Amino acid sequence: MPKIAFVFPGQGSQHAGMGKELLDDPEVAELCEKCSEASGVDLRRLLITADDDELKLTQNAQPALCFVGVGLTQLLKRRGIEPTAAAGHSVGEYAALAAAGAVGAPQVIKAVIERGRAMAEALPAGTSSMAAVLGLSAEAIDAALAGIDDVWPANYNTPTQTVIAGTVGALEVATTALQAAGAKRIVPLNVSAGFHTPLMAPAAERLRAALERIEWRAPKLPVMANLTGREHQGGDRIPHVMEMQLRSPVRWAACVGSLVELGCDMFIEVGPKRALTGMMRELAPGTAAVAVATPAAVSELSVSS
Repeated sequence: MPKIAFVFPGQGSQHAGMGKELLDDPEVAELCEKCSEASGVDLRRLLITADDDELKLTQNAQPALCFVGVGLTQLLKRRGIEPTAAAGHSVGEYAALAAAGAVGAPQVIKAVIERGRAMAEALPAGTSSMAAVLGLSAEAIDAALAGIDDVWPANYNTPTQTVIAGTVGALEVATTALQAAGAKRIVPLNVSAGFHTPLMAPAAERLRAALERIEWRAPKLPVMANLTGREHQGGDRIPHVMEMQLRSPVRWAACVGSLVELGCDMFIEVGPKRALTGMMRELAPGTAAVAVATPAAVSELSVSS
């Protein structure tokens, strides 16, 4: 049998109606109700009737996306499909920690709601943003950005895809420098702020206070931290690590590398769309990668060797 890694996507993978089929399952619907009551947010509405514009809002996208990961994990485990290890991209790391038993579903949804609100309110709208840099190594990007203030690498996704973030003016200067360095494309992202940079310090401090109110347990299986690309160490350090995650780059390529080191040879993307699955050919050639976004996809999934 393959060694399975569950991987959970981050913001940007959400879409309108993404939880409709999921909430047709009575057990998942009951869990959704518990999470809504605990958090004071109507998750069912976000998952079924909210439109794409509403779901683009950080404070809505994050809890909705996290619950989809939690609900699909419940269905996978019901089928007897258990992960050897897990990781999640940005907010997806919270769903990965829940999948590993480090936190209960209602508590993780409360944490993610606070995270989304803190991020949405951290900076004035339109003052910062993010862009994907394609076709240039991380080392070359670091060199090109040296000496440019207020712009930083935010996601080290693959050897040829890095996301940068910063103030709008700094991103313009960085774009010129990166084009001169040989970047194939620089794609502006439709986000409200420069996430995973020092600009998120106010949001990270607010988040830390919320995380400290939650009882975190040591994960029952390895969960790779975006902050380091290595395994989380115990439950008591999770608030610190997840605070720093918000103001530091996501080391996704390193997370996948650590999963491969553990022997994981099948990657199941647990959530809508296929953002992470699309990276796996570059990050872990020779492994199997599949995305499950609905109960039907879970039912049809084959994990035999």
